[in-house]
Amino acid sequence: MKPVRHFFAIALAVSFAACSKDTTAPGDVTTPPPGGQTESDVFLAGARTAWTFVENNTQASTGLAKAHDTFQFITTWDIASQIGATYSAHELGIIDDANYDARIKKILATLTTLPLFQGAAFNRFYDSQTGQMVDRNFNISATGFGWSTTDIGRLLTWLRILAVNQPQYSAQATAIKNRLNMSRLISGGTLQGVDVDANGNTVTYAETGLGYEQYAAGGFALWSQRASNSLNPTATAQAMTVLGVNVWIDSRGNARLTSEPYIMMGMETGWWASALSDQAHAVLAAQQARYDQQGIITIVTEDAMPDAPYYFYYYSVYHSGETFVVEGPGYGTVVSTPRWVSSKAAFAWRALIPTDYTLKAFNAVQVAAIPGDGWGAGIYEGTLRPTGYATLNTAGMILEAALYQKRGQAFLSQPIS
Repeated sequence: MKPVRHFFAIALAVSFAACSKDTTAPGDVTTPPPGGQTESDVFLAGARTAWTFVENNTQASTGLAKAHDTFQFITTWDIASQIGATYSAHELGIIDDANYDARIKKILATLTTLPLFQGAAFNRFYDSQTGQMVDRNFNISATGFGWSTTDIGRLLTWLRILAVNQPQYSAQATAIKNRLNMSRLISGGTLQGVDVDANGNTVTYAETGLGYEQYAAGGFALWSQRASNSLNPTATAQAMTVLGVNVWIDSRGNARLTSEPYIMMGMETGWWASALSDQAHAVLAAQQARYDQQGIITIVTEDAMPDAPYYFYYYSVYHSGETFVVEGPGYGTVVSTPRWVSSKAAFAWRALIPTDYTLKAFNAVQVAAIPGDGWGAGIYEGTLRPTGYATLNTAGMILEAALYQKRGQAFLSQPIS
């Protein structure tokens, strides 16, 4: 089992190395929206700010947006985030039909022509400006260096949302899916990742991890490509108690328990098994328990940050024997800081599960907005000061959350089984 999203994390470290913290003063996290605004108004305003990131960073040559202002390389996870952002912006009325159609067609056209690793699947990274594959050092490469079925599963989810909800894009979305060699992406009922190591050796591995694995497998299942073992949310689940809350962890070992896969599932496809719904609520409840017991607003997930030494961190409810642990990209990289309240996760949890606690967190992160640029990762615990530095994935999830809050239901009604 390779670290989930490991290569994306390492990559963003390159672009954040010169960053420093924003020191804007925090706001009052308990006050209602100003000027008579409703909560829906605040969600929509947040979505408009998020959309500025996409507008600012989309490359005319490919239609793809950069992952960060200063980092032009992207994964299929990022491309899915951009599709989700664009879809949501249109459904929210932020962009008109013609703008939306042009953007989606350009993205799909690029996905139809992107070179594939070994002719089988999308490479781990591409240059957003040229659409060329890159190697692990971000040099243009004719061969690439592997694929992630976690990233590809996210892309397949968004291609299916387009194909079902907007049939005018169905043929293009289906053609992109048909480029993938599914016999290499799924084996023995389990998702398979591929990595070319530093010595040039191609390594195939089971891409597993409770939460992320089910989210990714759901994307494949939407296209009738079943990874039955990866879909099962309880087969490798082990009971654990975190601050008095019963949660499931992965009995196989190094799987991080965090918000990311559960909030995406909830908004995009719905929690398609009762165990997933139960786990999502438990993951949030554990975060609230930390606030209730320690007075620390807690909303954890993965985020790019302007903080040395790793610049990309996983903040987990539980991982490798520790609760509320922060780590860099690799295993064994536990750090004491940064600790932050995630903007995108606060928006998503509030949209999915509107409680007094999610409202408190939602209000708290409003100061993380960066007018004209997007949304920073969030606010630092304790000081509640914004982290600064906008990214595509934060923008995408905030736009999705605003759309979910408006509709009150998942974007896709097709069942996953």
